[in-house]
Amino acid sequence: MSTVLCSDKTWLTSEEAFSIYVPCMYQPTFDDFVVQMEAYFSNPSVKIFVSDMDGEKAGILVLKETEAVEGSETGVEAEILGIAVKENLREKGIGKEMIYQVMETEHLKKITAQTDDDAIGFYRKSGFEAERVVIEYPNGSVVRYNCTRRK
Repeated sequence: MSTVLCSDKTWLTSEEAFSIYVPCMYQPTFDDFVVQMEAYFSNPSVKIFVSDMDGEKAGILVLKETEAVEGSETGVEAEILGIAVKENLREKGIGKEMIYQVMETEHLKKITAQTDDDAIGFYRKSGFEAERVVIEYPNGSVVRYNCTRRK
């Protein structure tokens, strides 16, 4: 399996890419997905990686590079904006391997993500530490997790 930077805008705005990435979006339509991918392409701090497994596109990882906060560790840091693996290939370690490969190739010292109860197990299995936070909204509260993995 290899995870590489993807610049193929045609594929990244295709039905196949949408079918992989759909779990990363709330009630998505294909048009919503295309708009999101185009916004990622126009942001120079966002990189989109695609995992290939025996010639089959297996997963997508969207990463936003961030500046190290003054006084923190030196080196490049990034935030996962979205990560998804093709439905029939889940539970095989592909998502975790994508993170590891991207941390290595991008020379990341720290990677973060925010997630919910549905995905916290994945992040913990992938070596992330998680901090539970409750976000208050006018119509109720939501539990989220701020996840961090250091090299």
